[in-house]
Amino acid sequence: MKKSFLLYASAFAFLLFTYQNANAQCKSPGNGTNGQVHCMFSDSIQNCLYIGGVFQHSGNDTINHCAYWNDSNFLPMKMMGINGCNNTVYCFTRFNGNLYVGGSFTQAGGVACNHIARWDGTSWFAVGEGFNQTVRSLSVYNNELYAGGEFTASGANQINYIAKWNGSQWNQLAGGTNNTVETMCNWKNALYIGGDFTLAGGITVNRICKWDGVSFSAVGGGFTMGMMGQCRVNSLCVYNGNLYAGGKFEHSGAMEMHNMSKWNGTSWSSIGNIEGSDDNLVNAMCSYNGMLYIGGNFGSCGSKSANNLGVWNGSGWSIIGTGMNGPVNAFSIYHNELYIAGSFSNAAGTPVNNIAKYSITTGIKAVNVTSNLVSLYPNPANDYIQFSWVNENTSSASIMIFDITGRIVMQRRLGEYPAGLNIDNVQLNLNNEGLYFLSLKTGANNFISKFEIKK
Repeated sequence: MKKSFLLYASAFAFLLFTYQNANAQCKSPGNGTNGQVHCMFSDSIQNCLYIGGVFQHSGNDTINHCAYWNDSNFLPMKMMGINGCNNTVYCFTRFNGNLYVGGSFTQAGGVACNHIARWDGTSWFAVGEGFNQTVRSLSVYNNELYAGGEFTASGANQINYIAKWNGSQWNQLAGGTNNTVETMCNWKNALYIGGDFTLAGGITVNRICKWDGVSFSAVGGGFTMGMMGQCRVNSLCVYNGNLYAGGKFEHSGAMEMHNMSKWNGTSWSSIGNIEGSDDNLVNAMCSYNGMLYIGGNFGSCGSKSANNLGVWNGSGWSIIGTGMNGPVNAFSIYHNELYIAGSFSNAAGTPVNNIAKYSITTGIKAVNVTSNLVSLYPNPANDYIQFSWVNENTSSASIMIFDITGRIVMQRRLGEYPAGLNIDNVQLNLNNEGLYFLSLKTGANNFISKFEIKK
């Protein structure tokens, strides 16, 4: 091959910001998204973080309504050159080695799928006849796949808002519910289900119920609307051995709850008012680092001002800096860091695009944006690729090469390299022409550059 001048790829720099609470550090992953993020799913098998929502782009890259984050960049989920889904994605889960995706879409990768699809890491597939309306929640209980949402049918079969997959078709659960299912959560050998409904299996349950694999039962008195009008459970989470419910509700029985409540297996109890505007509600919860994080569209937690983000330690509330300037819809833990997503453009004074990353450190500190250059040569390549980069400190390095669909085609540990300029190369041994990505991890940094193979 003839050598030409080095082509320097653009460096990937993370925007970092420091929250005002002690022991906090946050930053924005990549370029974020150009629209609202509704859900995230941390996949330890594929070692990535899936995101879904209204968005269609991350920076200049097209990622229609779903994508995955690999510590360096948001990458599209493609089949036959058709990217992602044709409408909003609301939920993910992993079942029998595949990723299941639910939402308001009717196509995924160009495949007709009616609001639910299966992704095997390379291709999209329909899941039976799907549903006639949006899927809002997916869960695995007793090694079976459950879907909940706004639907009332799968093909010609009536299915009221919640269904179970038997491997070939969707089946109704004991008559289902009388309105939308928003969320599901496993706790103490049962599936807990929350939403807008008041009936499940014909019995009164008031927005939350329990499914034991055979029948529905109420969870205490459930929740009622009080003076607020609309009433629903949006989120369920297990924390410190108890089940927490969040949403938009005023009472459980005669007790005031104000959008957040704790169930100990016997009764509901209040953990302090979550309040804000007329639209205040709790959208998401996550247990992380011994705390319960809640997100939504609210202005206070207990007696503390909290812009859409709060932290419960089991006895009291704290805040994370100035919070987010828009609603929080989802949390996920990926590589021991808490990802926060929703519809916001500012986090504690720093611009972000609908997604941010939070980590606990030994104290508050400013983190400066750094920019390391990674260059690839030759590009286009054939039988080998040379890469060079600058280490700030002595650190070990490894590379991963993946194709345009996200399929990993090569991984290699490179050993330890000193501070300063470093150069290495690898034999490619790849038969297919096309676009590829080389991801370099060195110390705590991750960088990614695109190259082409031509034979």
